[in-house]
Amino acid sequence: MTRSLITCVLAATAALAQTPEKASVAKAQAPAASQSRPAAPPTLQRPEEKKPQEKTPELTPDQPVISINGLCPADTGVATRSAVPATKQCLITVTKEQFDNLVKAFNTGNQRVSVADRRRLAEAYVEILVFSEAAKAAGTENTPAFVEVMRVLRLRTLAEIYRNQLAEEFRNPSQQDLEAYYHANQSKYESAKLSRIYLPKNNPDPQATPEQKQAFQKKVQQLVDDVQARVAKGEAVDALEKEAYVTLGIGAPPPSTDMSTARHGMFPPKLDQEIFSHQSGEVFRFDDANGYLVYRVDNRQLVPLDSVKEEIIRELVRQKMDAKTKELNAPVHATYDEKYFGPPIPAGPPTGPPMPPNPSR
Repeated sequence: MTRSLITCVLAATAALAQTPEKASVAKAQAPAASQSRPAAPPTLQRPEEKKPQEKTPELTPDQPVISINGLCPADTGVATRSAVPATKQCLITVTKEQFDNLVKAFNTGNQRVSVADRRRLAEAYVEILVFSEAAKAAGTENTPAFVEVMRVLRLRTLAEIYRNQLAEEFRNPSQQDLEAYYHANQSKYESAKLSRIYLPKNNPDPQATPEQKQAFQKKVQQLVDDVQARVAKGEAVDALEKEAYVTLGIGAPPPSTDMSTARHGMFPPKLDQEIFSHQSGEVFRFDDANGYLVYRVDNRQLVPLDSVKEEIIRELVRQKMDAKTKELNAPVHATYDEKYFGPPIPAGPPTGPPMPPNPSR
């Protein structure tokens, strides 16, 4: 049952999951119910986008938006019951302000939340209240497991909120910093408009005889050199590719010669290096296992700063977060008993603060 509850809550609140880079400082507190103060779910969250036609209803802050009948606060002393008694005399309400504070506490990126997401979170919150009061009555909050899990969750939450604070602080570089990084790394923001002719190395006809396949290979090897020379002289690549396909007897239409504008990192390293080693108008070959490829660099230019501003901000955030992480870890030296923990594990990509233990296990 515990595992099912956690799965339900995580599924209902998954839309509010938030990453440190896009998060901001969460200053709001979780709502307090009118007759009890249960803990809100300890998970940073990301809401889905709210549709334009969805509008938040006009309600006053003290307007109850959730009313729970029959749930009575548990006796938190020594457990004498296995469940909370349900009577009609007990009423717990959550106001609009309290629920909004709950959303704000876990929506540190301040993104819009859809009506459906609010509903799912509200239903999950009510289920948390029901089970938490039952847990109190059963004495669960006094167990060593609960105390240890809450200790680690508190540490994790502190670490995540601090990382969010740093990320939000770093996400506002000055225009001077943006321009400095842009000019110092201009090669990253070069673009190249390409045209490409593709000729298959092997006869695409599945019924071709061995002799025909051999003849095709010989013919295309001779043809591609001629095509490359003519492209270098300035002939239209579209016309040349169509002519080559007719010469080779290929009935299928040739692929488009118009390629999207290339940026550094869009292609495999060797091809990327080859592309940006050529100037506008230059032609080069870069064959692969299946075909002969003749490229022409139609033009090269710098992508404007405004077009790559967000990309630069992300890179600056990453660099500053890495630097801060090294600064914090520099004076820290931990040793691990290899008889107990085993040998060191090779370092992998950063994963952020450690995950807390799963109380359902």
